[in-house]
Amino acid sequence: MISNKAIEQQQAALPNPAALWVHEVLEPDQFSTAKQPFGRQALSRRTILLLWVLRVYVVLMVLLVALQTWNAFHTAQ
Repeated sequence: MISNKAIEQQQAALPNPAALWVHEVLEPDQFSTAKQPFGRQALSRRTILLLWVLRVYVVLMVLLVALQTWNAFHTAQ
């Protein structure tokens, strides 16, 4: 009888059909191993300020929608 470990080793040795399909479809430069990491981008003060303003805007809009939803449910009673 074949042990579970031997079966796992045989399955690991067999190529995965999905992996084979991916390698056939993608171009060589589309693989993640071909990509070069860019790292973090240095942002200017103006861009950082803009991002913080957008964050505050989103939080305020979420609160406004929550308040309007609250009012809609409580005025319907």
